Amino acid sequence: MPRGDVAKLLDEIEARVAQLRVIVASPAGPVAPDLGERVLADVLTRGGSVGRKELYEIAESHGMDRRGLGGFFRETGQKSLMDLPGTDRIVLTPYGAERAQRHLNRQRATPYETVEPNLSRVAEASFAEDWNSEGDAAYDDL
Repeated sequence: MPRGDVAKLLDEIEARVAQLRVIVASPAGPVAPDLGERVLADVLTRGGSVGRKELYEIAESHGMDRRGLGGFFRETGQKSLMDLPGTDRIVLTPYGAERAQRHLNRQRATPYETVEPNLSRVAEASFAEDWNSEGDAAYDDL
């Protein structure tokens, strides 16, 4: 490989490394919950069926413009919502209900209970007192 090509390659590598350093150095914010899943979860908690006006109000309460709701009704891929023929009602599809339930399950997940911080100190002290006992002497030669 000619020296000029190597120099160009090294310059390109250094530029990419600089870009990666910027990405790594930038603080990662909290992951925002999926806005669509929040809307679908509200529809599910209201029985899985809402009126068109009520859907607009749900979307607005989550900061979503009503024009963004069109993605829920798309014909390609998986539809999350569909019009109930002959009515003004919007219903969740099985896919939409699954997404909504997944969101609700994440919201209900309980974190681990707080552990008593001094409990380990108590356990360590009793273990230390027993360290040189006759019963533990059997393990000294292992």
